[in-house]
Amino acid sequence: MTIEAVIFDFGGVIVPGSPTGDDPNSPMAMLEREHGLPTGFLWPAVYLNNPGWLQLRVGEGSYEAWDVLSREAIAAISNVETADAVVAALNASRPQGPGLSGKRAEFNEGMLPLIGRLRTRYRVGLLSNAAPGLEEELRDHYKIHDLFHDVINSATVRLAKPDPRIYHLAAQRIGKPIEACFFVDDLAHNIASARETGMSAHQFTGYAGLAEALRAAGVTPE
Repeated sequence: MTIEAVIFDFGGVIVPGSPTGDDPNSPMAMLEREHGLPTGFLWPAVYLNNPGWLQLRVGEGSYEAWDVLSREAIAAISNVETADAVVAALNASRPQGPGLSGKRAEFNEGMLPLIGRLRTRYRVGLLSNAAPGLEEELRDHYKIHDLFHDVINSATVRLAKPDPRIYHLAAQRIGKPIEACFFVDDLAHNIASARETGMSAHQFTGYAGLAEALRAAGVTPE
């Protein structure tokens, strides 16, 4: 089916900061090296297996509760001082939340012009696992909310990727069949789940790879 909509993740795609640490220059990978933590430890400890984040991303809990659990997980294999330093650094590098105050909005190279071009020919959406408040941050801090025909924040709809229901919701709200949607995310398990629903999908590692994948799907990125 011809692609009629392109749906983007936010963190790690539109803005820097893929959390997994697969990139040796990512904030998490650098923190692990700096503080002598095992390679790949922070992603599951702070996100994937952290009840604080799993609750926050569906509109429950709080940043404070998430931070407490993150500190406990890090301190369990290091010490309290290391845990405090790592959590403070993570808070400062997050693309959302209290740490945004006073920070300059940064975007991955080429992404905003790409979205602007696509918007003239396709429906364009944003689908993000995020904490409450993302919509306001897109308007007030990043000033990109109006680039998208639709914005889905997992905390607002109380569903999170990779739950298949959230991809169906995204297609429904963007007004196109799910098979006509192309999804972009930086995490492999979110891509796999999107494909299982019938979406085309691409795991983001940079603009060049995304542009090539769009062309292969019949979407001209220029």
